[in-house]
Amino acid sequence: MTDQSPAIIDLDIRIFKAGDTYTVTAQAPGTGLAQNELDTAALFDTALQEQLAQIREEPFTTDEALFRQVGETLFKALFRDQVWDLFYSLWMQRSREDEEASLRLRLNISEAAVELAVLPWEMMQWQDVFLATQIDTLVTRQLLNLDYGNIKTLQVKGTPRTLIVIPGGSGLETDVEEAAIVASLEKAGIPYDLLKGQVPLQLLDDTLAEGNHAILHFIGHATFEVDDSGKMRGSLRFNAPKEETTPEENEDWVPETDLQAMLGNHKRLKLVVLNACHTGEISQRPDAARGFWGVIPALLRAGVPAVVAMQYAIRDDVAATFAETFYKRLCTGKWAGHVDFAVTLARNSCFLAFPDDRGFATPVLYLRTPDGVIFQLTDQLESSAPDTPETTCEEAPEPPAQLRYRYRNLNLETLIARPPQLQSRLQRLLFQIDELRTRSDLNEKQTWRLHRYEKNRDELEREVDELRDVLAWRLYEACLELQKLEKRVAQKQQEKEVLEKAGAYISYELKSDIFKMNERILALRELLQAGEAVLAEGQ
Repeated sequence: MTDQSPAIIDLDIRIFKAGDTYTVTAQAPGTGLAQNELDTAALFDTALQEQLAQIREEPFTTDEALFRQVGETLFKALFRDQVWDLFYSLWMQRSREDEEASLRLRLNISEAAVELAVLPWEMMQWQDVFLATQIDTLVTRQLLNLDYGNIKTLQVKGTPRTLIVIPGGSGLETDVEEAAIVASLEKAGIPYDLLKGQVPLQLLDDTLAEGNHAILHFIGHATFEVDDSGKMRGSLRFNAPKEETTPEENEDWVPETDLQAMLGNHKRLKLVVLNACHTGEISQRPDAARGFWGVIPALLRAGVPAVVAMQYAIRDDVAATFAETFYKRLCTGKWAGHVDFAVTLARNSCFLAFPDDRGFATPVLYLRTPDGVIFQLTDQLESSAPDTPETTCEEAPEPPAQLRYRYRNLNLETLIARPPQLQSRLQRLLFQIDELRTRSDLNEKQTWRLHRYEKNRDELEREVDELRDVLAWRLYEACLELQKLEKRVAQKQQEKEVLEKAGAYISYELKSDIFKMNERILALRELLQAGEAVLAEGQ
């Protein structure tokens, strides 16, 4: 199996909260679990809180020195003891030794620690650089405990059709950003559609339903504030269903719940970019339900694998710079197709152009995929299979019959998604067990709870081991299928080439066979890559 992406090692950093204690864990494929306590004294210090308030306040322009102070505090509070050791060793061994390698920091914060999820981690500074602006240290986010569903690939077949949405009457200077996006898409030959002017929500829904859009770019206004029921909610501003007589009446503030309901029906959408202030803000749900409030959680629950949003208000000129660089890097050049690289390089452009503005740390990227690749310009569905190195399959032992029967109804995609979910549950359970074990005065109820937790731990560990065995076998079967398909598509491609050279008619059936087999080959390679990553994480 081959991978043409840059060499990336994922460092999963998770923050949990138990009582008043915040625990940080970090792990990369092939490493043990590093753990330490978050430096809450530094994060909740009055001086830092005042600095964060200054960054949040208007005007946007403050002071580069302030950003560096805050960034250094955030970095030192997170990377301590074992977590620091793991980060530094990976950085030295990979980023320093291999110029093509990158360390991707996947920050995953528990819903119980929402007060940490709102911090500007994209401002973290180390060795005089902001980590989120460097391709050596890609900074992405996730939301722990959020019900995303299965991990989904970003990859689309061919080039991703883009939909640019600019509701009218916003008062924003959108022409520069629009022109920059369009120029980048046209240069790369990527198709796009533009909804501009009178854009009600229904028009967006209809356009997505009728098209085949993989990217949605929204330029406009958003809010994150208390609604009439007293709850914090995020909303995007669209135009009214019918154009009204005054600009004030010609707007429709669509809440996050409606956005989730609409986008949940458009499964082809892979990436949403929200150039709208405060779309990156989140809060904890205030009602009995667990989870996060905000536009980002809503889009992630709807099944969008990647979301770029703004955690602060952003100036028009900074937003235009971000969009221009983002689409240039996403559409052309060395990192074409890589969303995380494009976001990182766009942040860096904002910092270089506006060093005294918080705009470089305003865009946040939530990425819930095996990789950050949305397309590869060099991949063509009808490419000749012999151009790709022949796949080799490492044989895996066949699981016992009872295990194969027990998990017979799980498809490969579900098998890949389950172990990380179970590991997350197991990690939380281990924290609860450790917390109870440290107490010397357990009462009868707490003792019973400890025994129950230990029983659940044993069952989870057994299920994880079983799933890994079944997954390894199913991946081997998928690899064998891939080998057969590669040989078959090579034969079909040779038939097509012979007909082309002879100037003979090429049947639709032959073209369709090649197309469908290449589709399946791409899907199998993505599944194999994702499955191998899951197995590597558990070693």
